[in-house]
Amino acid sequence: MDAQNLSLMVAFGAGILSFLSPCVLPLVPAYIGHLAGASSLSDAGFRRAATMLHSAAFVLGFSLVFVGFWASIGLIGHVLPGYSDLFRQLGGLVLVVMGLHQMGVWRIPVLYRELRVEPRLDSAPNPVTSFLVGVAFAAGWTPCVGPVLAGIIGLASMSETVAQGAILLVAYSLGLGVPFLATALLMAQAGALLTRVKRYLNLVSIASGVLLVAIGLLMLSDTFRLLPQYFNWGGV
Repeated sequence: MDAQNLSLMVAFGAGILSFLSPCVLPLVPAYIGHLAGASSLSDAGFRRAATMLHSAAFVLGFSLVFVGFWASIGLIGHVLPGYSDLFRQLGGLVLVVMGLHQMGVWRIPVLYRELRVEPRLDSAPNPVTSFLVGVAFAAGWTPCVGPVLAGIIGLASMSETVAQGAILLVAYSLGLGVPFLATALLMAQAGALLTRVKRYLNLVSIASGVLLVAIGLLMLSDTFRLLPQYFNWGGV
């Protein structure tokens, strides 16, 4: 396993953690309900194929924002290559601080100022509006998604090329988007499952914080490239 594959696994897992975060998971029924043109996951008016189409447009919307945001940061890095070490160290320090916040070691008030977008349920959805809701979801950057996404952007900053970094953001978007699509596909079963998962949201926050601190320390020490040798099972 090389550094890029390990990074992809971390990015995908981070996306799943973002989906399970306290700022996203409680909103999932409302988002899926909006995308289905219904008021809840149990609404009898669900149309599975249409819901999947709208959900895919929603995922595409926030994915393009995440990848585009990274591309702009990557271009800045190429314009100012002489400051890459400084950016890496500052980014690592910020991630450690945000990770400690996620774990509850200390609280940063500004990260509780939510910019979430609540979908309106008074109009029938279509792929274009679903795409725009996805864009708004990404632009809102709820406090729970922002720090973890920043961690993956930090990880992407250690990639050799802008394209490799963009692939990491795609993996993160898939980790966040696949559970949305699975919820839309399963619909009837999803409501009860999400209710059970909500009991463990505090553990998700702690896991997210540990991930951020780990990435931050790897950025500070510039040692991420050494990790794959510890995951080289059977020469994979």
